[in-house]
Amino acid sequence: MRIVQDDDVDQRVKNLNQLGTCKSDDPHIIALAQISGARLLYTNDKALQKDFKRKELIDSPHGKIYSTLKGGNYSPAHKRLLANRNLCSSLS
Repeated sequence: MRIVQDDDVDQRVKNLNQLGTCKSDDPHIIALAQISGARLLYTNDKALQKDFKRKELIDSPHGKIYSTLKGGNYSPAHKRLLANRNLCSSLS
């Protein structure tokens, strides 16, 4: 867990909105991931999933999605995602 400043997230959201970079209506989620370094997202929102997988938005490492859209159940792939300890980028 990391604590981030609201003002930092708000500023990043403003930048994302000005650039029109996000296709989803969730730039705050992308901004939080960029600032915090989080790279694992649980969502069934297909547009947000696409944004989170875009290299120009989430990189080093790439974003991983945990979703129950297919099948609706917890799967072995979900277990591996949750066990992965390398899903946060290093922050400078």
